[in-house]
Amino acid sequence: MMRLALVRSVTAAVTLSSFAVPAFAQTKAAENTGNAVYLLYCASCHGPSAKGDGPASTAMQPKPPDLTKIAARAGGKFDDEALFRTIDGRNAKAGHGGQGMPIWGDAFSRKGQEPAETRKKIESVVRYLKSIQQ
Repeated sequence: MMRLALVRSVTAAVTLSSFAVPAFAQTKAAENTGNAVYLLYCASCHGPSAKGDGPASTAMQPKPPDLTKIAARAGGKFDDEALFRTIDGRNAKAGHGGQGMPIWGDAFSRKGQEPAETRKKIESVVRYLKSIQQ
């Protein structure tokens, strides 16, 4: 009887672990999608729908911009590289990299990420923001 319980426990553990690996892989993949990265790092200021109305925005001056109108503010052109440089801190803008917006290139590097991983994460946010332009 005890042996049967042990076999069932081992079988259950093996079965559960076979689900854990794909779930972990899916979680890691989801972390690198632009929407997931945006929600994790940007939505508190820019809002979940990127309209500049995140919960922290009420205390900010200047207010975070509506990121769904990046192209509209640039005459209909969406400049991927300029946005990438703004996010990673190379395009100095008022409120970016100072008290307003963290320099995410530096922030991710301090978290021990490799430069390629940091670039991939920022590129995913740029692709996401490009996909939601109005």
